[in-house]
Amino acid sequence: MKMNNSAQELLMRYLLGVKRELGGKDSDDIAAEIESYIGDLLEERYSSTEEIGTEELEAVLKEMGAPRKVARLYGPQRYLIGPRLFPVYWLVLRILVAVVAGSLALSYFISIGIQQEMAPALGFLEFLGSVFSGVLAAAGSVTIVFGCIERGIENHELDEIKEMDEFKLSDLPDLPEKEHVFHPAGAIVEIIVTILGMAFFTYLRFTNGALPYFINPNEFGGMGRIFTDNFLQFIPVILVLNGLEIGRAATLLAQGRYTALTNWWAIIDKGANMVLSVFLLNAMPLVTLEFFRQIPGLNPGPQADGVANTVLSILIGLSIVGSLVDIIRSTIQEVRNPTY
Repeated sequence: MKMNNSAQELLMRYLLGVKRELGGKDSDDIAAEIESYIGDLLEERYSSTEEIGTEELEAVLKEMGAPRKVARLYGPQRYLIGPRLFPVYWLVLRILVAVVAGSLALSYFISIGIQQEMAPALGFLEFLGSVFSGVLAAAGSVTIVFGCIERGIENHELDEIKEMDEFKLSDLPDLPEKEHVFHPAGAIVEIIVTILGMAFFTYLRFTNGALPYFINPNEFGGMGRIFTDNFLQFIPVILVLNGLEIGRAATLLAQGRYTALTNWWAIIDKGANMVLSVFLLNAMPLVTLEFFRQIPGLNPGPQADGVANTVLSILIGLSIVGSLVDIIRSTIQEVRNPTY
């Protein structure tokens, strides 16, 4: 019996999914045992001279179920949350704890960044206490909810959980060499663009939000303000986040591929920018049209500032929604199919 290349790739993806569900030092040994068991099943059904393709292998894998179902048979017994619900419970718990802890941490550091003085040590201890209590409350709430669900369905089949145990080819992780392809040019461009952005924001900080204008190419007209003090107070935070983006891009260049570190780094960075956007939205107005009023021939009306800030608020709001969706999608993808 021999598998063709497509079937071998499918088997490797399935075993990779099992190993990621298992974790721990014994995952390779267990995966080898499962591979041997699958081989035995195929030998029972097909002759030694017959070539096994994806169709024949899929039939066996569908009978076995999803990787999480097979891994559950080899994993430790959990009694508070039963084996049917534990994979879903663990996924929800990790996402919620990360969101709560990350949101509290980002809110604290951004608030520190926009203040003139650093918060005292007592304030930091209060922050640690709020993170601990927030994470504990979130974890406790999720555990109670799933515990109640577990008791409620103790003698019943849950269609949603049963569906998660079914084998689905689309849920299998890609093999490492087929996962996100890293392009160095993209990271280099990101570094250059981010550095230019940092230079621009640093310039705004020193000019108090003003930009130069010229009456004609040879005659300097002066400086006109376009950003308010409400925006300028966030520039130190923006510079810090830009520095983190450069650090991630540089790490990618050094590693030459995407890893769990860089993927989670990207998720945290998106979360930080989303929290910053919330702060910006609450700090309106951020822009003024004073710059255009000083240019001869241009004189925006008194309501123009309000219109400009309203449009900016809508754009920031849309970016917050888009970032939240992207963060949730990326987090679920990384939790379910982590990169190594």
